[in-house]
Amino acid sequence: MDYIRPEIAGHQQRVAYIAMKLAEKMGLGDKDRLALLLAATLHDIGMIRSDRRVQAIRDNKMYLVRWHARLGYELLKDIEFFSQAASIVLHHHTPWSMNAHGEADDPMAFLGGQIISLGDQVEIAIDRDRNILDQSSSIAARFDETRMKTIHPDCLKAFQELAKTEAFWLDCVSNRVQSLLMKSTGDFRTDISSAIITDISEIFARVVDSMNPWTATHSMGVTATALALAQLMRFCASEQLYMKVAGLLHDLGKLSVPTEVLDKPSKLSSEEWATIKGHTYHTYRLLEEIGFPLQIAEWAAFHHERLDGKGYPFHLCFADLTLGSRIMAVADIYTALTENRPYRQGDAGEKAVSRLFVLAKNGAIDIDLVNVLADNLEYVDNCRRTAQAEYAERQNQISRTLFEEMSGEDSSIMEEITC
Repeated sequence: MDYIRPEIAGHQQRVAYIAMKLAEKMGLGDKDRLALLLAATLHDIGMIRSDRRVQAIRDNKMYLVRWHARLGYELLKDIEFFSQAASIVLHHHTPWSMNAHGEADDPMAFLGGQIISLGDQVEIAIDRDRNILDQSSSIAARFDETRMKTIHPDCLKAFQELAKTEAFWLDCVSNRVQSLLMKSTGDFRTDISSAIITDISEIFARVVDSMNPWTATHSMGVTATALALAQLMRFCASEQLYMKVAGLLHDLGKLSVPTEVLDKPSKLSSEEWATIKGHTYHTYRLLEEIGFPLQIAEWAAFHHERLDGKGYPFHLCFADLTLGSRIMAVADIYTALTENRPYRQGDAGEKAVSRLFVLAKNGAIDIDLVNVLADNLEYVDNCRRTAQAEYAERQNQISRTLFEEMSGEDSSIMEEITC
């Protein structure tokens, strides 16, 4: 998520670190701390359109974009692994005065939200241009439990204890905050199943797709097409799982592309096109850094490479591209051709395939895979259309939530932030 806006990179990790130190001081158990960790590291996931987030953080006016808590909840709530974290995210901008009598169904949802809210406000209050120890006392004074009425008093008391140590403040601004965070949660053990990995991949596919209304179901279309082709090519079950994850995450690097570039209906400038061309590089490096299997990273990131070596960003050729990578390239192009854009209507399946044959003859993509697609067009296209239709229902629900939550907000935000 840090790729969205580099100027606020690391915010969620630093908030998570503060939250985990507060949880430790308050004596929370492992189950609640794990939910808090997940919620804190993803508390701003609902901030799909990030321009206003940057302004709100700079101006200390996060109330202007409080709708993102609800949207974050919608993105996470249907996945069992994230269900408790989703409720915490929902409440991370709920003032203490609004739930002081325990109206929340899950007490931890509200208390966890209060912990993240405090961590959020403390992190934003830090001036990066000043020595942290020269400002720590004044920051701590802002969050005194006798004066502040929007945060649970137990959270404020725990913070005041933490704030007495220089090490806490130095950790908050350390470049090693990620490793410090992992160290603080080293005693957690949880099994991550293939289903959870797929669910996590779909969450981030939805975030990427929601950045542009013209590609709102693109990731799922590519995934379904690639998976159908993989099945036709007799990929085993584990390889099909890899293909599904790779399809969902193939455009993850677009988080590095400003929304105004993604939204631009006219021809891109050379600088804008250069920015777009970097997205597959970022997909590869992100997945590599996370530690995904190399197959997933390659299948996801090489979809703009060409068999003749004229693609981007690595200029790989046929000998460098595995069958999975070649499948993803065909799936991405086919899906893009069938989708509507502001400057053209999407092609029917037969017309899209005819264009793929031209690309194959020009040395761009694998003609054998285009033949497989052509021979099984009805099956593959039905898989794509069905998957995109189901995916669109959930995307539309997310969009409705966004506009419902913003209905009482500033009208200029309504105009500028859309899903």
